[in-house]
Amino acid sequence: MAPTQNNRIAMVYCAGGSRAKRRGEADLSYLDCSMAKQAFADGVLECAQGCLGLGSCVEACRLDAIHIGVHGAAVVDREACVGCGLCVEACPQGLIRLVDADITIVPRCSNQDAGPVARNACDVSCITCRMCERNCPAAAITMVDNHAVIDPERCISCGMCAVKCPRGVIVDADGVFTVADFA
Repeated sequence: MAPTQNNRIAMVYCAGGSRAKRRGEADLSYLDCSMAKQAFADGVLECAQGCLGLGSCVEACRLDAIHIGVHGAAVVDREACVGCGLCVEACPQGLIRLVDADITIVPRCSNQDAGPVARNACDVSCITCRMCERNCPAAAITMVDNHAVIDPERCISCGMCAVKCPRGVIVDADGVFTVADFA
């Protein structure tokens, strides 16, 4: 792994992108994320917390360590990221956070809507079913604002939550336990 500042790297807490339902059919190709957020007061996506996928974070990164993945959401290259935080500052949705580079089990959803609404807004949203929470042997997972949050101090990286999540929200950055495709 590349040397990082304080051993931290960026992590995107959304995997929706094109799997989130859009509000309307406006042409966004000329906008970045910040401009789209300002231009559309009601939001671009049904998931108000979703990745807009317009590349503000990509433009901010000087090391080409973040890109828009095949599903239209930002994805960090863990090997290239040095934890500078420029992408964190550039994301108007607040979906990118610096985390300890050793953290590999991550819930990639920040949707705050209740289960049925979240399910309708995005194909890969957390629906607060609590399967991850019930199956975590370390009691490291709780539901906060209707989505899974993992306590890194308690997580033992066993991957049980990633395997049990029916929507593929929780992923293993190493790819060992991940059931769904989040590139």
